[in-house]
Amino acid sequence: MIKARKSTLEYAASLLGIRMYSAAELRKKLYAKEYPAAEIRQVIEDFIRKGYLNDALYAENLCSAMSARGDGKRKIAGRLRTKGIDPEIIGTILQTLDGEFPEDEAAWQSLQKKKIPLMRESDEQKRKEKAVRYLAGHGFSASAAFSAWERFRQEMTGKE
Repeated sequence: MIKARKSTLEYAASLLGIRMYSAAELRKKLYAKEYPAAEIRQVIEDFIRKGYLNDALYAENLCSAMSARGDGKRKIAGRLRTKGIDPEIIGTILQTLDGEFPEDEAAWQSLQKKKIPLMRESDEQKRKEKAVRYLAGHGFSASAAFSAWERFRQEMTGKE
């Protein structure tokens, strides 16, 4: 028995039933299944109008999750861009994030997760390089990374 192909609306709804998508991501998925462009445009417009698709909310949720994981503003911004989020929305979300939780503080919190592995390193210079490289890899600016390192170093020397 041949299985009937889902309509554009049904397929889009089933995708959104699994997880949130940005409008660009959903559009890409629908194009990959070779649905007609006019139908894709109509479904996405309908979903936006009805509130099923909301790029700002999607970006806010993704930003919150990544921030909680210890990722910096640059990594978050890059991920949002790859998800097709409007640059204006990205700017607003990152401003809000910076207001709630400054980047220096976020970098320091992220570095706290690496405390034990960093303390295993006996050479101070190597420890610093590893810490700064870790923070840079997680999307923190150089100034935030060095600021977090200084705070981390002072805390460690104060306890020793």
